[in-house]
Amino acid sequence: MIMAHVDTGCGAGRRGESLDVSGMWLCSVWVPRSRSPRPSCPWGARGYERYMKGKGGRIVRWTNKRIRRLLVGLTTAGLLSCCLFLTVQPATAEAATFLDVRADDWFAEAVEVLYDAGIVQGKADGTFRPYEPISRAEFTVLLNRSLGLASGAAHPFTDFPAGSWFEPAVAALYEAGLVQGLSPSEFNPEGRLSRQQAASFIIRALEYRLTAAPVEGLDLTLAPDTQSWLQGFPDREFIATVHQPAVANAYRLGIVSGQLDGRFYPLAEVTRGQTAGMLYAALFQRPVPRTEIPAPASANSVYPSASAGASGPHVLWLEQRLAQLTYRPGAIDGVFDERTRHAVIAFQKWESLARDGMVGPATWVRLATGARPTARQSGSGIWIEVSLAKQVFLYVENGVVTRTLPTSTGASFTYRSAPYTVQRKAIADGPRYRALYINPGYVLAIHGYPSVPIYPASDGCVRLPMWEMDALRAQDATNPLIPDGTRVYIS
Repeated sequence: MIMAHVDTGCGAGRRGESLDVSGMWLCSVWVPRSRSPRPSCPWGARGYERYMKGKGGRIVRWTNKRIRRLLVGLTTAGLLSCCLFLTVQPATAEAATFLDVRADDWFAEAVEVLYDAGIVQGKADGTFRPYEPISRAEFTVLLNRSLGLASGAAHPFTDFPAGSWFEPAVAALYEAGLVQGLSPSEFNPEGRLSRQQAASFIIRALEYRLTAAPVEGLDLTLAPDTQSWLQGFPDREFIATVHQPAVANAYRLGIVSGQLDGRFYPLAEVTRGQTAGMLYAALFQRPVPRTEIPAPASANSVYPSASAGASGPHVLWLEQRLAQLTYRPGAIDGVFDERTRHAVIAFQKWESLARDGMVGPATWVRLATGARPTARQSGSGIWIEVSLAKQVFLYVENGVVTRTLPTSTGASFTYRSAPYTVQRKAIADGPRYRALYINPGYVLAIHGYPSVPIYPASDGCVRLPMWEMDALRAQDATNPLIPDGTRVYIS
């Protein structure tokens, strides 16, 4: 039996239960007699011990990689004695908790610590999915848990139902002044969070904690100035002015860093693994400020040119950004494939750029500043708009464009000004793949086709990439995306 100090909460000013640890050898790990964990742990204890509140028990956590948990069972009477059961983890390729988090992943320790603390959870299949983007709702919940704020009740947002699983966290952070919406009434809970937005969230949370419990030698003063701490990122001009101080401070405190190519990619979506890493570095460890300002890198407001076959972090951001703007690049995997090329062409068409399917300086800049396409028509329900001038196909839901696709229309066909309607659906009709016929004679159709040029090339039909027709008609039997009678505006 071994006696230990056990922390029962991780909020500032709350003390754990003190149990004496006798110095002795345990599985080749020395627990020193003279050291004891700190009574309050905004960032956790340092040295040999690290401890956190865990699920179903209290956990003393060592930084030594061979010891993952020390589980302490306490009696309901709160006796200051307990039995410790030491679990020694062998060095394996996989981390202890999640099937898809390897022990050598840079975020592995952060995920383990936050899981032990009840901050993050895995999926039903035993995975953590560290490379999946995180939504604004998910991020808000994790941040609220990390700060330990009581559930809130008041907020001004109207774009999610009352009683939503994330609402107490949103209200708590809103009442604390730590979260803002996209507008006074819009929170956009399912929206993705960019790296620069995540940095601002984290720094506001750290400032909130330091205001409540100052730490000697740690402040958020940027000296000599913001730009000095950003000058190491070649793409610093893409960082929005409002987020620059937070990104600079997050870098200075070691909470964020650049990608392997040295760029920050401020508009890239933050992932679950990156979120765990940032929360851990800012709120579960004491941040250690960098002492040297980064060497200046040549400012370059564009990323490397990208075309079919390219890969890397710049392509990953390209795919994320295209998807955010309703262009459909296929799998967001950092590989520039045929679907990525068609999405780039659709973007270039809408933005009146050269339609070459390659991403050069002009396209990069427009991607950083562009907005999602807007519909000409208004109203409720589902309809389709086809722009003859831009050669794009817009799928519109209740006035909001949710899909923007490249199309090729009739080279010399005269379309009527009144809207067409979807009247018949075919599975296979010669070269007209999964056609949606939109006129009484069943001649004019929206259909998939192997070739969708950048210019009008059909006899009058509206051509789309074949995989996009598959997607548009995937739910025909249950909940069709394009019901019979859907209006189609071609102008």
